[in-house]
Amino acid sequence: MKISEPLSTVVGQGKVPLHLRPDSQRAVLPSQRPTWTGVRNPARQSRKDPRDALLRFEPPLRWSTRRAIRRGFYASEASTRAMMIEVRGLTKIYGRGRGDGTKALDAATFEVPARSIYGFLGPNGAGKTTTIRILATILSPTEGRATVAGHDILDAPLKVQASIGYMPEYPGFYPTMTAEQHLDYWGRFYGMPRADRRRRTKELLDLVGLGAEGGKKLKAYSHGMHKRFGLAQALLHDPPVLILDEPAGGLDPHGIVFFRNLLRQLNREGKTIFLSSHILSEVQQTSTHIGVIHRGRIVSSGTIDAIQSRILGAGTVRILVEAPALSPEVLEGLRAMHDVKDVTRADWGLIVSAGTDIRAEINGYLVQRGVEVRGIKLAEVTLEDAFIALTGGAPT
Repeated sequence: MKISEPLSTVVGQGKVPLHLRPDSQRAVLPSQRPTWTGVRNPARQSRKDPRDALLRFEPPLRWSTRRAIRRGFYASEASTRAMMIEVRGLTKIYGRGRGDGTKALDAATFEVPARSIYGFLGPNGAGKTTTIRILATILSPTEGRATVAGHDILDAPLKVQASIGYMPEYPGFYPTMTAEQHLDYWGRFYGMPRADRRRRTKELLDLVGLGAEGGKKLKAYSHGMHKRFGLAQALLHDPPVLILDEPAGGLDPHGIVFFRNLLRQLNREGKTIFLSSHILSEVQQTSTHIGVIHRGRIVSSGTIDAIQSRILGAGTVRILVEAPALSPEVLEGLRAMHDVKDVTRADWGLIVSAGTDIRAEINGYLVQRGVEVRGIKLAEVTLEDAFIALTGGAPT
C-alpha cells in the first residue's frame, strides 16, 4: 500500500511550512508542492499511522548539503571566521500590501563575533523575535542582508540551516514520541547514519540531564525538561552557531543556573551563541557581548564593559569614596571642586556625582587634609541601568 504526503522541511526546531523542490533551494507555492511517495511500514500497517510514511523519507536537503553535515564541513569552515553573524541594514515590514504596513525592523545592523555569547535585548515588540526568525531563515527580510557562518540567508538558506541550531521560545514536539525516538527521527532529517544518531542521542540526553528520562514520552515532561530537550535537539547535528529565543523563560532558579552553566560550557567548546532574554541579570552573567534593539533599530552593540562605559561617559559619573570621618569644611571643599555636581553623605563615606572621572583629584584633596581614604571607585552601571538608559525606560 502506498500513500502520498507533502513533506515539510525542518528549520532547527519544529516543522516549518516551507515546502521546497527536491532539486532546488527556492520555495514554491502550496499548489506547486512536490508529492513524496513512500511504502508504509508493514509491521504497523494495521495501526494506520500517517507518520510511518514520513519516517521513510530523507529531508529535501541536497545530497551535497547532507554529506557536508555528516562530515562537519560547515562547522570546520565556520570555525575560522572572525564574525559568525553579520547583519547589514535588515528591514522587515509586515502587511505591505495593506496600506503602510508595520515596520518590525528598521535598518538593523550588528555583528556577532565568533565564539561569543551574544545577548539580544529589547522591550516587547522591539523586533527581537523577527530578527531571530530571519537569521534562522524562517522569515525573509524586506530589505538588507545577513550572513550566518559565512552563508547568506537569501542565497544559501540550506547552508545556514545546516550551520545553526535553533531553539524557539516555545519548541514544538511530537508528544507521543519518546525523547530518544524524537532525536532519532530528527537525525534522519540531517542524513545522519543510524550509528551516529544513536551515539549522538545518548550524548545529548546525558549533556542536558535527561539521560534517565530518554524513554519517557515528551507529553510527560515538565516545562523545564522541555526546555532542556529543546536545547538537545538544537545541538543534534553539532552546529557551530546556536540561536536561542528566551531559553531560560519560565524556568525556576535551579533551571536558570543549569542553563547558564551549560551555555558557558558550550561556549568554551567553541559554540557561538545568540540568545534573547528578558532576564537582564542572567544575560549580564552569561553573555560576553550584547545588542540592544528598540523600535526595530539597534541602539547599541558591543561588549558589556564597552556599553557600560558608554553609558557612564554620556552622563554623570558616580564616585564612591569610603572615608567615614569627614568634617563639614571638607565636604564644602569637595562641592566646590571643578566638575563636581553633588556630594551625598552615606554611613560608609560619600557618593560624589561628577561630569568626568576625577577620582585622582578627589583622593589628592582628601589626603592633603588628613582624611583617611579607605577606598575610592566608580559606581558600576548594571545592565539594567544601561538597558533603561538606551530604551528610554520602555517596559519589557
